[in-house]
Amino acid sequence: MSRPIRISNPASSTINNEDYQMKLLWKKNWLQTQQHFTDWWKCKGFVLGCWGTGIASDGMPHEDVILPPPAADFQQYHTDPELVSARIHYEMAHKVWPADVLPVAWPDIGTVTLAPYLGAVPEYKKDNIWYRPCIADPDTHPPLLYDPAHPYSRMLKAVLGRTVASSQGHYFVGMPAIVPNLDVLAQLRGTEELLIDMIERPAWVHEKLEEIEIAYRQVFDSLYEIIKDEDGAMAFGYFMLWGRGKTGLLQCDVAALFSPKMFQDFVVPYLRWSVSYLDYSMFHVDGHQCLGHIDALLEIEGLDAIEWTPDSQVPPAGSSQWYELYKRIRSAGKAVWVANLDADDVIPLLDAIGPEGVYLNVISAGGQIIRPWQMEQLSDKLESYRR
Repeated sequence: MSRPIRISNPASSTINNEDYQMKLLWKKNWLQTQQHFTDWWKCKGFVLGCWGTGIASDGMPHEDVILPPPAADFQQYHTDPELVSARIHYEMAHKVWPADVLPVAWPDIGTVTLAPYLGAVPEYKKDNIWYRPCIADPDTHPPLLYDPAHPYSRMLKAVLGRTVASSQGHYFVGMPAIVPNLDVLAQLRGTEELLIDMIERPAWVHEKLEEIEIAYRQVFDSLYEIIKDEDGAMAFGYFMLWGRGKTGLLQCDVAALFSPKMFQDFVVPYLRWSVSYLDYSMFHVDGHQCLGHIDALLEIEGLDAIEWTPDSQVPPAGSSQWYELYKRIRSAGKAVWVANLDADDVIPLLDAIGPEGVYLNVISAGGQIIRPWQMEQLSDKLESYRR
C-alpha cells in the first residue's frame, strides 16, 4: 500500500523538508516535536504532551469531513475498516496538537490486543474491548502460535491499512497495544487461574511466555510494516510515543498481585527479550501495588523509559510525594513519563527534578480539561527550561 512520505529525518533529504512536512502533517511544529522526542529518549530534554489523539480544536477543522453513518453494533464500530478510518479522519480533522502533543490516531482501543490473536474472544463495547479466556485445560491446549490468516489478524491489518490510507500523511496511525508477557497470558487463561498456575505449574507458564514472546514479535513486525514511515519511524498509540525505529510499550499489570521475587522469575527474563527486540521501549507501571518492582526495572539494561500511573488510593502523579521516584528513574539512566498532570503541577515538578528526560502528560488546567491555548501558554512558560 502506498502512502505519502512523511519526512522524519530532515538531514536525510535535500528538499525543503519543513515546507514538505507542513503540507502533510496537520501539526504545524512537527520538526520541533520530533526533536523533543529524540532528545527525551536520550534523557536530554522534555516532551510536553497530552493524553489521547489530540485536543478538540477551538477553530475550523483542517478539512471538510463528513461524519460516517453509525455502526450497526459495537463490533462493526471497532472492526469495519471503512467506518473506523472515516470516523478517525473526521475526529482528527477537528483536533489540534499544540506543544508536543502527538497527532496519532488509535484505530484499535484494546489494551491487550495480542490476546485475540492467540485465541481470547473479544467482547466489544463502545469505549473498550474486553477478552474472554480460552485456555480451560493447560494440559491439552495447543501451543500459542501466530497465524497471519487468523480472522483477527486479517481484520486488524485491514483496519490499520485503511486508516493509514485515509490519513493521507496528515497524522500518524499508532501501533495498537501489542504487548507481550503475563498480561496476555492472564487474558488467555484467566487471572486467578494463572496465579495458581505460577505456583503449581511454573514450567507451563514459562513455556507459554516464550510462545507469547515469539508471537509478539511476529505480530508487531506485521503491523509495523503497515504503519511505519519511509525511514522506519513510528508511533505507538497508547501513551503517545514516537521513535525512529520499532517503538513499543511494555507492561505487566498483573504484577500488582505477586511478589518482587516472582516478578524476577516470570517477568524480567521476558522483558529483557522484548527490550532487545525494540529500538525504543517504555514500561508502564500501573498502580502503587507495582512500585515494589521498580528496582528490578531499573536494572534492565536497554529499557529506555518508565511510566508510573498512580491509582486512586495514592496522590496523583504530580504530587511532590513522587519526586524522589522520578529522580531514581532518571538516576538509573532512564527517561520518565509523568501521568495526568494539571498545568499547575508542571513548573514545581520541573524545579524539583529537572527537565531532562521528562515526558509531561498534561491533561488539565485549573482542574478543567486543558484547551489548546492553555497548552500553548504552558509551552511558552517552559521555554526557559529548554535552555
